[in-house]
Amino acid sequence: MKTKNPKPEEKEIKKEDLFEVKYMNRFQLVWRVLRKHKLGMISLVVLIILYAVAIFADFLSPLNPYQMEQQYSYAPPSTVRWRDEDGNFTWPYIYDLVLARDPHTYRTTFHEGTSLEAVTAMDQETGEEITFRRDVDGVRDIYLTLETIQYAVDAEGNEVMLGRRPTYRNRQTFRIEDLEVFDAPMRTETDARAALAALTPVAFPQLRDIGPPVALITELRLHRVFAVVKPEIREVIVESMEIINEVIDDFGMALEEAVFFLEELGIDPSILEVIVTPSVIDYETRRYPIQFFIRSWEYKLLWLIPMDLHLFGTEVPSRLNLFGADIYGRDMFSRILFGMRIALSIGFVGILISFTIGLSMGGLAGYFGGWADETLMRITEILMSIPSFYLLISLRAILPTGLAPHWTYMLIVVILSFIGWPGMARVIRGMMLSLKETEFVQAAQAMGYPTGRIIWKHMIPNTATYIIVSITLSVPGYILAEAGLSFLGLGINEPSASWGLMLVQAQNIRAMTEAPWLLLPGLFIFIVVMAFNLFGDAIRDALDPRSLGF
Repeated sequence: MKTKNPKPEEKEIKKEDLFEVKYMNRFQLVWRVLRKHKLGMISLVVLIILYAVAIFADFLSPLNPYQMEQQYSYAPPSTVRWRDEDGNFTWPYIYDLVLARDPHTYRTTFHEGTSLEAVTAMDQETGEEITFRRDVDGVRDIYLTLETIQYAVDAEGNEVMLGRRPTYRNRQTFRIEDLEVFDAPMRTETDARAALAALTPVAFPQLRDIGPPVALITELRLHRVFAVVKPEIREVIVESMEIINEVIDDFGMALEEAVFFLEELGIDPSILEVIVTPSVIDYETRRYPIQFFIRSWEYKLLWLIPMDLHLFGTEVPSRLNLFGADIYGRDMFSRILFGMRIALSIGFVGILISFTIGLSMGGLAGYFGGWADETLMRITEILMSIPSFYLLISLRAILPTGLAPHWTYMLIVVILSFIGWPGMARVIRGMMLSLKETEFVQAAQAMGYPTGRIIWKHMIPNTATYIIVSITLSVPGYILAEAGLSFLGLGINEPSASWGLMLVQAQNIRAMTEAPWLLLPGLFIFIVVMAFNLFGDAIRDALDPRSLGF
């Protein structure tokens, strides 16, 4: 049977591999194999990015992760817009959120609010056009006086006015839908059965003149524009507007009452610009552009340098909630970044402790043998015979619960390390038993080297391959254990940020249906655990002597 001769390209590749194996050191050979593992390299890049983000979480967080603002409870993620009202590309910006209540279901929902940057209106009586622009000519706030009128309509088209309610709104209470009334007062219909059922002649005697109502029409009329020049008299302006609303049917009397009210308080009425029954010609909404290197809440960079500079954010009163808000109105994006610190650090700190104990116990048991081996291995077997999860819960339950967050963190690290060292000790003990019979260990003993030096300088380094692989594959276990403890209320406590603790809020039905962004910490746990597992598999393959060409 004839054998095929290798191609010239295969010969060159083989020679190149042999050259690398002969002249490259072990680290270079490992890196050569690791680069060929695509998923391993992607996982390595992901882990590097996550650790960099965790270190600079303060700088990257646009909002304080511990600041509670109940009015933003379960606020949805902010919509970052890249186009203006005309559809042209512009610098990314957001609108502020406005909390609204449905008049029929009484459920609260969030809408994109609009701040009025400028309003141009014409007085229908004089034809004069006046423009109110924020932060120009002393204008600080813009108010609009609106009037809501409701009609009932029967099947023949007859209308009966049910009532009219004057209101005023400032720059923080507008929604995008409200701005449509500027171009022309619009009537909006509703088919809510509850609203129609309430329209009875007993409640509204004027309905006796028409047939049964089949529709309810709400009309929103714009009456006045107010520009507050001096912010210190804001409350006075609001009170004068309330007086105007009380006599909204008589525009002349309303204006006289407002002027008289201001004069009685010793304030110059010229500070209040009033347009009676205006026709709004144009308006500009105030957008909050995303700014880089913006100053916001204070922190300590690298836990040492006091700073208030952040990578990105928006000006107040807007809030940039990239991942929404939790039940207490805290920014989920900032809390996930801070929770990343705990998740990524607790694994390596716990492994540092548990592997030190495991290497010491396993090394002593394997090197000395005899009674030392029996005693240490029996202790190890007793700990391993207890289910780790129940042992974890029991150890945490006997410790105080009202501790400071940093002490709680240290206790969890100690607990995880305590239950994590027995498995490492048994494996190291078996490797030590085989290494003890090798020639280089016997030569070191014959030369009179101390026991500690033989174990740590000669024997432990020969287990480095197993230790490195074990570390990368054990970190996910520590992350999941901490998340499980915090989820059960036995780990990190409020107000600290922990991925497991944040998932507690995602247990109720409302969170699952109306606030699915509360599940994002679980997604980050999945990403981190998968990244460590894939990178651990790549390291294991890279350290395999067969893949190195030995």
